[in-house]
Amino acid sequence: MGLVGGMDLSDNMMLRSFRKGRGFFTDRKSPRHLAEQVVEELHVKTPSIETPVRKLSGGNVQKVLVGREIASAPKVLLTAYAVRGLDINSSHTIYDLINQQKQKGVAVIYVGEDLDVLLELCDRILVLCAGKVSGIVPGRGAKKRDVGMMMTRLGGNSDE
Repeated sequence: MGLVGGMDLSDNMMLRSFRKGRGFFTDRKSPRHLAEQVVEELHVKTPSIETPVRKLSGGNVQKVLVGREIASAPKVLLTAYAVRGLDINSSHTIYDLINQQKQKGVAVIYVGEDLDVLLELCDRILVLCAGKVSGIVPGRGAKKRDVGMMMTRLGGNSDE
């Protein structure tokens, strides 16, 4: 989500900056440069930046999307299931990008379900059960069992 499959990489980069255009005149150089930069830095496998996004693999699509969003220098980066369905190499690329953003002082909100990843990636983990917060634990110090118990209402701060 967040990209248009029938559009090429450059045009998808413009989705983030289209408001900067002046009437009928749109800056096409900056999005093209950004697309080239994302392809090079994130090792996106594509024949060219004119290739429609729908022809890329899932991992490469994800790299394009994350690269575009990070290029906008966000103060808060919200990701939801950012690596679902991706191969291990693409997943690690996304994790590295998220960690780089944390090091730059960006507040990263990572929504995920893989406890091993959450425990490794997150500074704090907020656990939800049935739509309610059942606990908040430190990421690196938490134990899978404790987090799992909070997920089932058998542990944590449930009202029942």
